[in-house]
Amino acid sequence: MEPEEPNWTWAEDKLFENSLLEFPEGFPNRWENIAERVRTKSPAEVEQHYAALLSDVTAIDAGLIDLPEYEEKEVPVPQPQLSQRNPKPDKKPAVVQRKVGRPWTAEEHRRFLQGLEKYGKGDWKSISRYAVQTRNPTQVASHAQKHFERQEREEPNKKRKSIFDCPPE
Repeated sequence: MEPEEPNWTWAEDKLFENSLLEFPEGFPNRWENIAERVRTKSPAEVEQHYAALLSDVTAIDAGLIDLPEYEEKEVPVPQPQLSQRNPKPDKKPAVVQRKVGRPWTAEEHRRFLQGLEKYGKGDWKSISRYAVQTRNPTQVASHAQKHFERQEREEPNKKRKSIFDCPPE
């Protein structure tokens, strides 16, 4: 019979889980380092908790245990401490790269014009769903905005051809 595992608080579990990532399998003195982070458990208790975790995961994967239903809890996110001398954080926030748009094809524009004629200005969802199925409603709305802006400022001596120059069929 296995010895009963001591109770772990939610905070201890979170420290344990984060430490598992920080000290992966094969890391020297792994259990001692994790116990140092958790602060309230011995290396033996940490190793025993890990063995219980592996056993639970194996049982869940095998379908022997139903997934538990947890209460929703707000988790406080620790903010980095700024030093008195240097009020700026050490790391700059990561820059999120925007996806590059895919240009509209002449066929998509032709179908857009047909959908515009059939469903009317503003019904981007229907145009997207039934006319230009390769684009979502937001993309159709954006394309329409550019289309109408270009229509308003029609210049007779254009230097560059555009997909918007196609007449509706």
